[in-house]
Amino acid sequence: MSSIEREKEMISDLVAMIKAAGFRAFVAERGTYGFFTNAAGSRVISFGIDLGAITFSGNYKTNQPSQTGTGWMIGRTCDIQTSSFEALIDHYPPRWAVGDAKWQFTSLEQHLKTYQESSRYKEA
Repeated sequence: MSSIEREKEMISDLVAMIKAAGFRAFVAERGTYGFFTNAAGSRVISFGIDLGAITFSGNYKTNQPSQTGTGWMIGRTCDIQTSSFEALIDHYPPRWAVGDAKWQFTSLEQHLKTYQESSRYKEA
C-alpha cells in the first residue's frame, strides 16, 4: 500500500470515529486531510497526517492575521479515542498564538469560504 493510500485509510478511520462521537466531519478532495466541527458549526478543528501520525490544529480569526496567523497545533497522536474529540474542540488558542489581538474561533462558514475552492471539502 502506498503512503498516500495509507494516509487516506487513516483519515477514513478517523472520520468514522469523529462522526460516531457526534461531530460533523469534512474531508478534502485529496482525502488526506480535513476538519471537524460541532453541530452549531461554531468551531473548526483541522486534522491531517504528519510523519505517520494524526495531527490536530485549532483555527481562529484575528484582527491581525499577518502577526498571529490563523491557527495553532493542538497535538499529534497515533492513538485517538472517541472521547478526545470533545476535548479537542474545547481547546482555546494559547496566549503566544494570539497575543493581544482580538480573536474569535473560525466558524464552519468562514473556514469553507476561505478554503473550499482549494480543498474541495465534502461532508463525510
